[in-house]
Amino acid sequence: MRMDATDFQIVRMLQENGRASHEQIAREVHLSRPAVHERIKRLENEGVIRGYGAEVDWDALGLPLTAFIWIRTQLACLTAAHSILALTSPASVVEECHRVAGEWCLCVKTRSASTLALQDLLDRISAIPGVQGTMTTVALSTVHRLPEEEVSCDVPRVEELAGAILAGGRG
Repeated sequence: MRMDATDFQIVRMLQENGRASHEQIAREVHLSRPAVHERIKRLENEGVIRGYGAEVDWDALGLPLTAFIWIRTQLACLTAAHSILALTSPASVVEECHRVAGEWCLCVKTRSASTLALQDLLDRISAIPGVQGTMTTVALSTVHRLPEEEVSCDVPRVEELAGAILAGGRG
């Protein structure tokens, strides 16, 4: 699929606010509402936009502890991944699971109610057949990117990068 700078701008806007109206987007990208509607429909049909979600406040859900668990498995990496995804409980949620290259086979992002809940999750992961070892990193805090208007350093905007890509440069 070929995307132009306007498509990139629409995608960026929807990432920031999935509930933005076509009218709001149209004003920002200087197109008509029907033109924005058609672009979004095309982006959805071509799989660029796969869905719309909610930004979750994990603290409000009682799951304030974020951890990244590196997992080494024997040959059954995908089987272990599916077993790990099934370990979600009220005290611990497996938010993401990625196959990775290198010494480890999987990287799992979790949210837990406490260190004891995380410990229980680690014990359950270690009990999965084929899991050889784990290494866990607990996040002390999460750094959120400030809105573009508040960024004080010279960070290229998505549209600028998209323009460079479309022009054949590397950005």
